[in-house]
Amino acid sequence: MANMIIKSNDEKLKNQLADLLNKWTKFEGFDKQFLELCTCEKLEKGKVVMSMTVDEKYCNVLSNLHGGAIATLTDVISSIAILTTNLDAIVPSVSVEISMVYSNPAPVDRKIFIVSSVYKSGRNLAFTETTIYLDSEDSGIVIAKGSHTKFIVNKKAKL
Repeated sequence: MANMIIKSNDEKLKNQLADLLNKWTKFEGFDKQFLELCTCEKLEKGKVVMSMTVDEKYCNVLSNLHGGAIATLTDVISSIAILTTNLDAIVPSVSVEISMVYSNPAPVDRKIFIVSSVYKSGRNLAFTETTIYLDSEDSGIVIAKGSHTKFIVNKKAKL
């Protein structure tokens, strides 16, 4: 992950996210395998655009990106979008709801773009929307759309 390309005009945000992702990928968790496939194409506060090439090991029997992999990408990338809203105060969060609508296949070896934005962030809940495109963010070919709600643990809360 140390070599992940992160494109952003905001150097502080870019460096903070790079540090965070480097720490995140040291954990042998489920998320790591997806982060290692992604390139951060665009980064701003509350929005992230990632790209990746569809790897065969994440495909279904029809050689298209598996729906579970698409949902996981939505989860992981939208979580990064939430983190960009305040990288100085990283606190734990957990998924409350994730909803997916699938509309087109993402064939093996094709490039996809995952665009995730935070549309509301409150004291304990953050709401995101994510759209995954085939070939480019401007292609108009939507693979899937997702919404993801996360509970943000208040630093003062007792776990």
